[in-house]
Amino acid sequence: MGNFANRKPHVVMIPYPVQGHINPLFKLAKLLHLRGFHITFVNTEYNHKRLLKSRGPKAFDGFTDFNFESIPDGLTPMEGDGDVSQDVPALCQSVRKNFLKPYCELLTRLNHSTNVPPVTCLVSDCCMSFTIQAAEEFELPNVLYFSSSACPLLNVMHFRSFVERGIIPFKDESYLTNGMFGN
Repeated sequence: MGNFANRKPHVVMIPYPVQGHINPLFKLAKLLHLRGFHITFVNTEYNHKRLLKSRGPKAFDGFTDFNFESIPDGLTPMEGDGDVSQDVPALCQSVRKNFLKPYCELLTRLNHSTNVPPVTCLVSDCCMSFTIQAAEEFELPNVLYFSSSACPLLNVMHFRSFVERGIIPFKDESYLTNGMFGN
């Protein structure tokens, strides 16, 4: 295989499967690609089909060192044209229950491929916590990416403190109108 320093770094990136998470991670993927990384961008089969439908069947032609892969989402196929967001609570449950195995199978396939360099790093949406287990199994670094702005990140980081200080949950409905939140 040669010296590690001579191999192109290969990052596998997986967003949470909703548009507000896919787009920011895709922008990061393009930036890393411009810096010389080989990228494998992983979508669910459902979102991959939506992407192809919106951008056309030749959407991925001309990408070198930038691959698109898909894994099943574990949900039953939707009726109609499939151009709507999926049920988020069902998707959350499916991510926890169904994504680890196909994701690990994909990593194994990529690592045994002669067409791409071995995977050297994972970049995962912070909502895709199963990737932590995959990273440990494959002995890979895993960067968790938070796709929202700083305000929701601070809320997540301080949620426990809000509960401990009695700020949430609200005691009753008056907390929605008593001026505490600048109404």
